[in-house]
Amino acid sequence: MKGNPLALVWTIGEGAGPRSRSVSLQQRLLGKSIFRLAVEVVQSLHPGELLAVLGDGEGDADVPPSFPEVRFLRALKTRGALGAILSAKEVLSRNKTRDLVLLDARLALLSPRSLRSLLAAHRKNGNSLTTAASLGPLPVQAARVGDLLEALDELSPRQRAGGRIDDLIGVMAKSGRKIGSYRLRHPEESLAVRTPAALSTAIMFLRERKISKLESRGVIILDPATTWVDLDVRIGPGTVLYPSVVIEGQTKIGAQCRIYPFVHLTDAWLGDRVKVLSSTVIEKSRIEREAQVGPFARFRPMSVVRPRAKVGNFVEMKNTVFGERSKAGHLSYLGDAIVEEDVNIGAGTITCNYDGFRKYQTRIERGAFIGSGTELVAPVRIGRDAYVGAGSVITKDVPPEALAVARGRQIERPGWVRGRRKK
Repeated sequence: MKGNPLALVWTIGEGAGPRSRSVSLQQRLLGKSIFRLAVEVVQSLHPGELLAVLGDGEGDADVPPSFPEVRFLRALKTRGALGAILSAKEVLSRNKTRDLVLLDARLALLSPRSLRSLLAAHRKNGNSLTTAASLGPLPVQAARVGDLLEALDELSPRQRAGGRIDDLIGVMAKSGRKIGSYRLRHPEESLAVRTPAALSTAIMFLRERKISKLESRGVIILDPATTWVDLDVRIGPGTVLYPSVVIEGQTKIGAQCRIYPFVHLTDAWLGDRVKVLSSTVIEKSRIEREAQVGPFARFRPMSVVRPRAKVGNFVEMKNTVFGERSKAGHLSYLGDAIVEEDVNIGAGTITCNYDGFRKYQTRIERGAFIGSGTELVAPVRIGRDAYVGAGSVITKDVPPEALAVARGRQIERPGWVRGRRKK
Protein backbone atom coordinates (compact mmCIF):
# COMPACT_ATOMS: atom_id res chain seq x y z
CA MET A 1 0.00 0.00 0.00
CA LYS A 2 1.57 3.24 -1.14
CA GLY A 3 1.30 6.78 0.18
CA ASN A 4 2.09 8.29 3.54
CA PRO A 5 1.00 6.15 6.50
CA LEU A 6 -0.83 7.21 9.62
CA ALA A 7 1.21 7.06 12.81
CA LEU A 8 0.07 6.32 16.34
CA VAL A 9 2.34 6.66 19.37
CA TRP A 10 1.05 5.48 22.68
CA THR A 11 1.71 4.79 26.32
CA ILE A 12 -1.32 3.66 28.26
CA GLY A 13 -1.09 1.68 31.45
CA GLU A 14 2.41 0.53 30.60
CA GLY A 15 4.29 2.12 33.49
CA ALA A 16 7.10 0.39 35.35
CA GLY A 17 5.07 -0.10 38.51
CA PRO A 18 4.63 2.53 41.23
CA ARG A 19 4.64 6.04 39.85
CA SER A 20 7.66 6.99 41.97
CA ARG A 21 9.70 4.40 40.04
CA SER A 22 8.47 5.30 36.57
CA VAL A 23 10.27 7.70 34.27
CA SER A 24 8.20 10.57 32.88
CA LEU A 25 7.84 10.93 29.13
CA GLN A 26 9.23 14.43 29.61
CA GLN A 27 12.52 13.15 31.00
CA ARG A 28 15.30 14.41 28.73
CA LEU A 29 17.94 12.26 27.11
CA LEU A 30 20.75 14.44 25.70
CA GLY A 31 18.45 17.45 25.39
CA LYS A 32 15.30 15.76 24.07
CA SER A 33 12.42 14.21 25.97
CA ILE A 34 11.56 10.54 25.57
CA PHE A 35 8.33 11.57 23.87
CA ARG A 36 10.09 14.02 21.53
CA LEU A 37 12.47 11.26 20.39
CA ALA A 38 9.52 9.00 19.57
CA VAL A 39 7.73 11.79 17.71
CA GLU A 40 10.82 12.64 15.65
CA VAL A 41 11.42 9.07 14.56
CA VAL A 42 7.80 8.81 13.43
CA GLN A 43 8.03 12.16 11.63
CA SER A 44 10.78 10.68 9.45
CA LEU A 45 7.97 8.77 7.69
CA HIS A 46 6.15 12.03 6.88
CA PRO A 47 2.88 10.60 8.20
CA GLY A 48 -0.45 11.83 6.90
CA GLU A 49 -1.46 12.31 10.52
CA LEU A 50 0.42 11.76 13.78
CA LEU A 51 -1.81 10.59 16.63
CA ALA A 52 -0.91 10.08 20.29
CA VAL A 53 -2.71 8.32 23.13
CA LEU A 54 -1.18 8.90 26.57
CA GLY A 55 -2.30 7.28 29.80
CA ASP A 56 -3.44 9.14 32.88
CA GLY A 57 -1.41 9.25 36.06
CA GLU A 58 1.99 9.08 34.37
CA GLY A 59 2.99 12.69 35.01
CA ASP A 60 2.57 13.68 31.39
CA ALA A 61 -0.50 15.93 31.57
CA ASP A 62 1.39 18.94 30.22
CA VAL A 63 2.93 17.13 27.22
CA PRO A 64 0.30 18.14 24.59
CA PRO A 65 0.86 21.94 24.51
CA SER A 66 4.49 21.42 23.50
CA PHE A 67 3.62 19.29 20.46
CA PRO A 68 1.36 21.16 18.03
CA GLU A 69 2.26 18.66 15.29
CA VAL A 70 0.64 15.82 17.23
CA ARG A 71 -3.10 15.15 17.55
CA PHE A 72 -3.76 13.87 21.08
CA LEU A 73 -6.67 11.49 21.65
CA ARG A 74 -8.55 10.62 24.81
CA ALA A 75 -7.38 7.32 26.27
CA LEU A 76 -9.99 4.61 26.92
CA LYS A 77 -9.82 2.25 29.86
CA THR A 78 -8.26 -0.57 27.83
CA ARG A 79 -4.51 -0.75 28.34
CA GLY A 80 -1.53 -1.14 26.04
CA ALA A 81 -1.30 -1.00 22.26
CA LEU A 82 -4.79 -2.44 21.82
CA GLY A 83 -6.16 0.37 24.00
CA ALA A 84 -4.39 2.89 21.77
CA ILE A 85 -6.00 1.39 18.66
CA LEU A 86 -9.43 1.45 20.28
CA SER A 87 -8.90 5.05 21.35
CA ALA A 88 -8.03 6.01 17.77
CA LYS A 89 -10.75 3.88 16.14
CA GLU A 90 -12.85 6.84 14.98
CA VAL A 91 -9.91 8.45 13.17
CA LEU A 92 -8.72 5.13 11.76
CA SER A 93 -12.16 4.28 10.38
CA ARG A 94 -11.88 7.28 8.05
CA ASN A 95 -8.54 6.01 6.68
CA LYS A 96 -9.14 2.31 5.97
CA THR A 97 -7.06 2.29 2.80
CA ARG A 98 -3.90 3.52 4.54
CA ASP A 99 -1.15 1.82 6.49
CA LEU A 100 -0.68 2.52 10.18
CA VAL A 101 2.61 2.57 12.09
CA LEU A 102 2.04 1.88 15.77
CA LEU A 103 4.84 2.78 18.18
CA ASP A 104 5.35 2.68 21.95
CA ALA A 105 6.28 6.26 22.88
CA ARG A 106 9.04 5.00 25.17
CA LEU A 107 11.17 3.50 22.37
CA ALA A 108 13.63 6.38 22.50
CA LEU A 109 16.43 4.50 20.71
CA LEU A 110 14.50 3.42 17.63
CA SER A 111 16.13 4.89 14.53
CA PRO A 112 14.34 6.40 11.51
CA ARG A 113 16.14 3.88 9.32
CA SER A 114 14.68 0.95 11.26
CA LEU A 115 11.17 2.36 11.16
CA ARG A 116 11.37 3.01 7.42
CA SER A 117 12.72 -0.51 6.87
CA LEU A 118 9.86 -1.97 8.90
CA LEU A 119 7.28 -0.14 6.77
CA ALA A 120 9.06 -1.10 3.54
CA ALA A 121 9.17 -4.79 4.52
CA HIS A 122 5.50 -4.67 5.51
CA ARG A 123 4.50 -3.30 2.11
CA LYS A 124 6.88 -5.48 0.08
CA ASN A 125 5.57 -8.69 1.63
CA GLY A 126 1.92 -7.67 1.37
CA ASN A 127 1.33 -8.23 5.07
CA SER A 128 -1.79 -7.27 6.96
CA LEU A 129 0.40 -6.68 10.03
CA THR A 130 4.16 -6.68 10.54
CA THR A 131 5.80 -6.66 13.96
CA ALA A 132 9.33 -5.49 14.64
CA ALA A 133 11.52 -8.01 16.40
CA SER A 134 14.92 -8.03 18.07
CA LEU A 135 15.52 -10.35 21.00
CA GLY A 136 11.73 -10.79 21.02
CA PRO A 137 8.56 -9.09 19.73
CA LEU A 138 8.55 -5.31 20.07
CA PRO A 139 5.73 -2.82 20.65
CA VAL A 140 6.20 -1.53 17.08
CA GLN A 141 3.92 -2.61 14.26
CA ALA A 142 2.93 -1.66 10.77
CA ALA A 143 -0.57 -2.64 9.69
CA ARG A 144 -3.23 -2.15 7.06
CA VAL A 145 -5.85 -0.03 8.75
CA GLY A 146 -8.80 -1.82 7.11
CA ASP A 147 -7.58 -5.27 8.11
CA LEU A 148 -6.80 -4.04 11.62
CA LEU A 149 -10.31 -2.65 12.14
CA GLU A 150 -11.98 -5.82 10.80
CA ALA A 151 -9.99 -7.92 13.25
CA LEU A 152 -10.80 -5.47 16.03
CA ASP A 153 -14.52 -6.08 15.51
CA GLU A 154 -13.91 -9.84 15.80
CA LEU A 155 -12.40 -9.60 19.29
CA SER A 156 -14.47 -10.83 22.21
CA PRO A 157 -15.34 -8.38 25.02
CA ARG A 158 -12.89 -10.23 27.26
CA GLN A 159 -10.09 -9.85 24.72
CA ARG A 160 -10.83 -6.16 24.30
CA ALA A 161 -10.76 -5.60 28.05
CA GLY A 162 -7.46 -7.50 28.34
CA GLY A 163 -5.71 -5.05 26.04
CA ARG A 164 -3.24 -7.56 24.59
CA ILE A 165 -2.14 -6.82 21.04
CA ASP A 166 -1.30 -10.53 20.75
CA ASP A 167 -5.03 -11.33 20.87
CA LEU A 168 -5.61 -9.01 17.92
CA ILE A 169 -2.71 -10.57 15.99
CA GLY A 170 -4.10 -14.03 16.77
CA VAL A 171 -7.53 -13.13 15.36
CA MET A 172 -5.91 -11.73 12.21
CA ALA A 173 -3.82 -14.87 11.71
CA LYS A 174 -6.78 -17.21 12.34
CA SER A 175 -8.81 -15.42 9.68
CA GLY A 176 -6.06 -15.99 7.11
CA ARG A 177 -4.58 -12.50 7.08
CA LYS A 178 -0.83 -12.45 6.48
CA ILE A 179 1.29 -11.69 9.56
CA GLY A 180 5.00 -10.97 9.26
CA SER A 181 7.97 -9.76 11.26
CA TYR A 182 11.01 -7.57 10.64
CA ARG A 183 14.17 -8.09 12.66
CA LEU A 184 15.98 -4.95 13.79
CA ARG A 185 19.72 -4.86 13.12
CA HIS A 186 20.56 -3.16 16.42
CA PRO A 187 19.15 -4.86 19.55
CA GLU A 188 19.45 -1.71 21.69
CA GLU A 189 16.64 -0.15 19.67
CA SER A 190 14.21 -2.47 21.46
CA LEU A 191 14.76 -0.71 24.81
CA ALA A 192 11.62 0.99 26.13
CA VAL A 193 12.62 3.70 28.62
CA ARG A 194 10.36 3.10 31.62
CA THR A 195 12.73 2.82 34.60
CA PRO A 196 15.72 4.83 35.85
CA ALA A 197 17.96 1.89 34.92
CA ALA A 198 16.60 1.86 31.37
CA LEU A 199 17.06 5.62 31.22
CA SER A 200 20.77 5.46 32.03
CA THR A 201 21.23 2.65 29.50
CA ALA A 202 19.45 4.66 26.79
CA ILE A 203 21.60 7.71 27.52
CA MET A 204 24.74 5.60 27.17
CA PHE A 205 23.69 4.38 23.70
CA LEU A 206 22.64 7.87 22.55
CA ARG A 207 25.96 9.35 23.72
CA GLU A 208 27.89 6.71 21.82
CA ARG A 209 25.86 7.43 18.68
CA LYS A 210 26.35 11.19 18.95
CA ILE A 211 30.08 11.01 19.64
CA SER A 212 30.61 8.52 16.80
CA LYS A 213 28.78 10.84 14.43
CA LEU A 214 30.89 13.84 15.48
CA GLU A 215 34.13 11.90 15.12
CA SER A 216 33.12 10.79 11.63
CA ARG A 217 32.88 14.49 10.73
CA GLY A 218 36.35 15.37 12.00
CA VAL A 219 35.70 16.41 15.62
CA ILE A 220 38.45 15.29 18.02
CA ILE A 221 37.07 14.05 21.36
CA LEU A 222 39.92 13.24 23.71
CA ASP A 223 37.89 11.38 26.33
CA PRO A 224 34.44 10.24 25.12
CA ALA A 225 33.67 8.68 28.50
CA THR A 226 33.57 12.09 30.24
CA THR A 227 32.22 14.20 27.36
CA TRP A 228 28.51 15.13 27.20
CA VAL A 229 27.12 16.45 23.91
CA ASP A 230 23.38 16.92 23.36
CA LEU A 231 21.75 15.53 20.23
CA ASP A 232 21.10 18.89 18.54
CA VAL A 233 24.64 20.22 19.06
CA ARG A 234 26.64 20.95 15.89
CA ILE A 235 30.45 21.06 15.88
CA GLY A 236 32.80 21.87 13.00
CA PRO A 237 35.74 19.72 11.86
CA GLY A 238 39.08 20.02 13.61
CA THR A 239 37.55 21.19 16.88
CA VAL A 240 39.08 19.52 19.94
CA LEU A 241 36.97 18.66 23.00
CA TYR A 242 39.03 18.04 26.13
CA PRO A 243 37.79 15.75 28.96
CA SER A 244 34.82 16.68 31.17
CA VAL A 245 33.16 19.06 28.71
CA VAL A 246 29.36 19.51 28.74
CA ILE A 247 27.67 20.93 25.62
CA GLU A 248 23.89 21.27 25.72
CA GLY A 249 20.86 22.56 23.84
CA GLN A 250 21.17 24.14 20.40
CA THR A 251 24.88 24.95 20.74
CA LYS A 252 26.80 25.45 17.50
CA ILE A 253 30.62 25.37 17.47
CA GLY A 254 32.70 26.28 14.45
CA ALA A 255 35.80 24.62 13.02
CA GLN A 256 39.26 24.41 14.62
CA CYS A 257 38.08 25.43 18.11
CA ARG A 258 39.56 24.18 21.38
CA ILE A 259 37.22 23.52 24.29
CA TYR A 260 39.20 22.85 27.46
CA PRO A 261 38.20 20.77 30.53
CA PHE A 262 35.11 21.53 32.63
CA VAL A 263 33.62 23.96 30.12
CA HIS A 264 29.81 24.09 30.13
CA LEU A 265 28.06 25.44 27.02
CA THR A 266 24.26 25.83 26.75
CA ASP A 267 22.60 27.22 23.59
CA ALA A 268 25.89 28.93 22.73
CA TRP A 269 27.29 29.98 19.34
CA LEU A 270 31.05 29.80 18.77
CA GLY A 271 32.79 30.91 15.59
CA ASP A 272 35.85 29.31 14.02
CA ARG A 273 39.14 29.01 15.92
CA VAL A 274 37.69 30.04 19.27
CA LYS A 275 39.45 29.00 22.48
CA VAL A 276 37.37 28.38 25.59
CA LEU A 277 39.68 27.79 28.54
CA SER A 278 38.89 25.58 31.52
CA SER A 279 35.84 25.93 33.80
CA THR A 280 34.09 28.56 31.67
CA VAL A 281 30.28 28.72 31.50
CA ILE A 282 28.56 30.13 28.38
CA GLU A 283 24.76 30.35 28.18
CA LYS A 284 22.77 31.71 25.22
CA SER A 285 25.73 33.84 24.15
CA ARG A 286 27.94 34.28 21.10
CA ILE A 287 31.72 34.04 20.95
CA GLU A 288 32.97 35.09 17.51
CA ARG A 289 35.97 33.88 15.51
CA GLU A 290 39.43 33.72 17.04
CA ALA A 291 38.27 35.06 20.40
CA GLN A 292 39.63 33.57 23.62
CA VAL A 293 37.64 33.32 26.85
CA GLY A 294 38.36 31.89 30.29
CA PRO A 295 39.46 30.22 32.39
CA PHE A 296 36.71 30.60 35.01
CA ALA A 297 34.72 33.10 32.96
CA ARG A 298 30.93 33.27 32.87
CA PHE A 299 28.76 34.52 30.03
CA ARG A 300 25.12 34.95 30.93
CA PRO A 301 22.43 35.26 28.23
CA MET A 302 22.64 37.80 25.42
CA SER A 303 26.38 38.38 25.62
CA VAL A 304 28.48 38.74 22.46
CA VAL A 305 32.28 38.60 22.27
CA ARG A 306 33.54 40.00 18.96
CA PRO A 307 36.43 38.55 16.89
CA ARG A 308 39.90 38.34 18.45
CA ALA A 309 38.74 39.70 21.79
CA LYS A 310 40.10 38.22 25.02
CA VAL A 311 38.14 37.71 28.21
CA GLY A 312 40.10 36.26 31.10
CA ASN A 313 39.63 34.57 34.44
CA PHE A 314 36.77 35.47 36.76
CA VAL A 315 35.12 37.86 34.33
CA GLU A 316 31.33 37.80 34.14
CA MET A 317 29.21 39.28 31.35
CA LYS A 318 25.45 39.68 30.96
CA ASN A 319 23.63 41.27 28.02
CA THR A 320 26.90 42.79 26.87
CA VAL A 321 28.59 43.31 23.51
CA PHE A 322 32.37 43.13 23.89
CA GLY A 323 34.24 44.63 20.95
CA GLU A 324 36.79 43.29 18.52
CA ARG A 325 40.32 43.02 19.96
CA SER A 326 39.14 44.35 23.33
CA LYS A 327 40.52 42.82 26.52
CA ALA A 328 39.16 42.14 29.99
CA GLY A 329 41.86 40.14 31.73
CA HIS A 330 40.58 39.48 35.22
CA LEU A 331 37.99 39.90 37.95
CA SER A 332 35.41 42.13 36.27
CA TYR A 333 31.63 42.34 35.86
CA LEU A 334 30.20 43.81 32.66
CA GLY A 335 26.42 43.89 32.66
CA ASP A 336 24.14 45.69 30.17
CA ALA A 337 27.17 47.20 28.47
CA ILE A 338 28.41 48.00 24.99
CA VAL A 339 32.18 47.86 24.75
CA GLU A 340 33.59 48.91 21.39
CA GLU A 341 36.81 47.68 19.75
CA ASP A 342 40.35 47.98 21.20
CA VAL A 343 39.18 48.73 24.74
CA ASN A 344 41.18 47.68 27.78
CA ILE A 345 39.20 46.77 30.89
CA GLY A 346 41.38 46.75 34.00
CA ALA A 347 41.08 44.17 36.77
CA GLY A 348 38.20 44.71 39.16
CA THR A 349 36.10 46.87 36.83
CA ILE A 350 32.36 46.82 37.53
CA THR A 351 29.47 48.29 35.58
CA CYS A 352 26.91 49.29 38.20
CA ASN A 353 23.87 48.59 36.06
CA TYR A 354 21.05 48.11 38.60
CA ASP A 355 19.58 50.62 41.05
CA GLY A 356 17.16 48.19 42.64
CA PHE A 357 14.36 49.01 40.20
CA ARG A 358 15.72 49.27 36.66
CA LYS A 359 18.72 48.21 34.57
CA TYR A 360 20.86 50.87 32.83
CA GLN A 361 23.44 50.70 30.06
CA THR A 362 27.14 51.54 30.10
CA ARG A 363 28.86 52.41 26.81
CA ILE A 364 32.63 52.36 26.41
CA GLU A 365 33.81 53.69 23.07
CA ARG A 366 36.68 52.60 20.88
CA GLY A 367 40.21 52.66 22.30
CA ALA A 368 39.21 53.62 25.84
CA PHE A 369 41.35 52.50 28.80
CA ILE A 370 39.62 51.62 32.06
CA GLY A 371 41.97 51.43 35.03
CA SER A 372 41.80 48.70 37.65
CA GLY A 373 39.23 48.87 40.43
CA THR A 374 36.91 51.21 38.51
CA GLU A 375 33.15 51.40 39.07
CA LEU A 376 31.09 52.75 36.18
CA VAL A 377 27.68 53.87 37.47
CA ALA A 378 25.20 53.49 34.62
CA PRO A 379 23.88 55.13 32.61
CA VAL A 380 27.29 56.46 31.64
CA ARG A 381 29.41 56.80 28.48
CA ILE A 382 33.19 56.66 28.26
CA GLY A 383 34.34 58.51 25.14
CA ARG A 384 36.67 57.36 22.43
CA ASP A 385 40.33 56.94 23.54
CA ALA A 386 39.48 58.26 27.03
CA TYR A 387 41.37 57.13 30.14
CA VAL A 388 39.81 56.37 33.51
CA GLY A 389 42.22 56.32 36.44
CA ALA A 390 42.41 53.26 38.68
CA GLY A 391 40.07 53.20 41.66
CA SER A 392 37.62 55.71 40.17
CA VAL A 393 33.86 55.78 40.65
CA ILE A 394 32.55 57.32 37.42
CA THR A 395 29.05 58.82 37.57
CA LYS A 396 29.26 61.26 34.65
CA ASP A 397 30.08 60.85 30.96
CA VAL A 398 33.78 61.08 30.11
CA PRO A 399 34.58 63.03 26.90
CA PRO A 400 36.73 61.50 24.15
CA GLU A 401 40.51 61.56 24.84
CA ALA A 402 39.96 62.89 28.39
CA LEU A 403 41.45 61.57 31.63
CA ALA A 404 38.88 60.99 34.38
CA VAL A 405 39.91 60.40 37.99
CA ALA A 406 37.16 60.19 40.63
CA ARG A 407 38.44 59.08 44.01
CA GLY A 408 39.00 60.51 47.48
CA ARG A 409 42.22 62.39 48.23
CA GLN A 410 44.87 60.35 50.07
CA ILE A 411 45.47 61.58 53.63
CA GLU A 412 48.55 60.70 55.69
CA ARG A 413 49.07 61.26 59.45
CA PRO A 414 52.69 60.62 60.50
CA GLY A 415 53.06 58.76 63.82
CA TRP A 416 49.38 57.93 64.08
CA VAL A 417 50.05 54.22 64.75
CA ARG A 418 52.33 54.92 67.73
CA GLY A 419 49.71 57.13 69.28
CA ARG A 420 47.06 54.48 68.87
CA ARG A 421 49.28 51.88 70.53
CA LYS A 422 49.79 54.10 73.59
CA LYS A 423 46.05 54.46 73.99
